[in-house]
Amino acid sequence: MASSTITLITGVATVLAMFVLGFIAKVGPVARLDLKVDEHIALNDRSSLLTTLSKAVSTVATPEIFGPVALVGLPLILLAFRRKLAAVMVFCTVGGALALTEVAKKLVGEPRPPAALRLMAADSGASYPSGHTTVAAVFAVALIMVATTLAWRFTALILAGGFAVAVAASRVYLGDHYPLDVLGAMLSALAAGSIVVGLRTLPALRPLVRRLR
Repeated sequence: MASSTITLITGVATVLAMFVLGFIAKVGPVARLDLKVDEHIALNDRSSLLTTLSKAVSTVATPEIFGPVALVGLPLILLAFRRKLAAVMVFCTVGGALALTEVAKKLVGEPRPPAALRLMAADSGASYPSGHTTVAAVFAVALIMVATTLAWRFTALILAGGFAVAVAASRVYLGDHYPLDVLGAMLSALAAGSIVVGLRTLPALRPLVRRLR
């Protein structure tokens, strides 16, 4: 089986896993476990320093702010360096992840954690998956995809990937999301990246890829 087909199948499987996880998250025992994690953090793990840091990280990754940076800003930078293929891949990856997240929010319809647990006002929309985590994770995926050397790829993984993990942790810490919400968001980003990479290497699209290069 061609590598492009394997990558595409992996991406589609990850999409399915994201939706299945969302519906599982609403099942009684799983939902109660998710809630217990948030309650434990609220009762035992919060401090003024962690709260300040979590709010700062979460604010930076606000989808309405960070989303356009990832969706439009990064492709424009790549276009300025004449990397048309990379710009298209980033645009499709970020756009795909954001679209997947919005569809999942509508279909799953998971309520937010109780207001008493939240340290920040929840934005509009359902809880699963986390929009903040999606934009941070897909930004990391996009940077890793377009990195030209192994060193740059490793740097993107450490810095952008670390930021995505910090955003995910902050959303749970602040009581705005459940643990499975941020996991679903990361699956959304990985699914979009896998599908775009798989499509790029399909034989039918190779002429278009060559022109963009």
